[in-house]
Amino acid sequence: MDKLFLLVLLLFLTLPAPAQNRPAALRENEVITIPIPVEQTRTTDGIARYINSHYPSPQEKVKAIYYWLANNISYDILRLENASEYYERQALISQTLRTRKALCQGYAEVFQELCTKTGIPAHVVTGFVIPRNTPTPMTHAWAAARLNGQWYLFDPTWGAGYVDNNLYIRRVNDRHFMVSPETMIKTHMPFDPLWQFLPQPLTFQEFIYGKPKTAVRKPTFHVLDSLAAYEASSDKAQLIGTIRRMEANRVIPPVVLEQLNHNKKQLSIALQNDAIDLYNAAVNSYNAGIEKFNTFIRYRNNHFMPQKNLAEVRQMMQSYTHSFKEAKAYLLKIRPLDNTNLLLNVESLHKTLDKALTHADQQEKFLERYIKTPPSQRSALFYRQSLAENK
Repeated sequence: MDKLFLLVLLLFLTLPAPAQNRPAALRENEVITIPIPVEQTRTTDGIARYINSHYPSPQEKVKAIYYWLANNISYDILRLENASEYYERQALISQTLRTRKALCQGYAEVFQELCTKTGIPAHVVTGFVIPRNTPTPMTHAWAAARLNGQWYLFDPTWGAGYVDNNLYIRRVNDRHFMVSPETMIKTHMPFDPLWQFLPQPLTFQEFIYGKPKTAVRKPTFHVLDSLAAYEASSDKAQLIGTIRRMEANRVIPPVVLEQLNHNKKQLSIALQNDAIDLYNAAVNSYNAGIEKFNTFIRYRNNHFMPQKNLAEVRQMMQSYTHSFKEAKAYLLKIRPLDNTNLLLNVESLHKTLDKALTHADQQEKFLERYIKTPPSQRSALFYRQSLAENK
């Protein structure tokens, strides 16, 4: 059976800064242009090399990343209506640098990639915002980066400009640069509460309708511990944790439910891939066991010649028995899945392994009889064993 390959897809989120939310003026003497040679801006490696060689501190590096994006990547209005819903990450990054255009996911992915390549811990954050003059939440993407041990939020999309009457207007601003979690939560709600970076995360309902004045104090959320556990986990474990935290909300709005269902679909694919990996490992162990078993049978049929000591013969038997039991152990780890072909293959291999283990047990018993049989009578013992196996 062909393995189901898990294509890691990313939600291509589409919201620019709302037209009514005009950026504030830049601070005096603020650096707004990063003069990276054009030939170095075709890849994130080239951009990162320039930043690493010209900006020594993490704060300078992240500022260079933010303002380079703001000045060089335009919001891709033409793709709003016909953009594909999901993109493969590296393809999206390459496309953003090649075309110099992106929606919010492109801005965030390039920002995170450049942070990583300049030694700054960073994550892409996906969630939703509520534009002014509309009650409808809209999906969006931004980023988080750690500086001096503190986590800050960055929205390079909104930092580059805004859309007015279906026209993109570049207005580079610092309003969305190095924003504290307490400030960012006023406008940006992550799908996963972990990325609020708050000890008392807001629920989706509180964000949409406003936090109630008489809200009961919630249990403290240990952000740094949870984040450390997240970063140390596998992709699948991270996805499981994200789904659990999203479902902890009593009320899940449609904009979140869509992402939650997507996450569950990705988890289902990951679990199926794990099952297929386990099945393939079981097949490999079984095949290795059969090869060792056949080697033993050929040696036995040659009347255990050339002669080996008893410990060596037992080791031959233990080797193929171990492979068969290892294959069984892999099969027992496979969880029930909605995959009829895989389940049939697993059931068939279980039966095949049972037979193989039975044959292994027969050979062990034969060896014990062989040891107890006088040398002059052993030839007949081989003959009788061969007849019994060929019935």
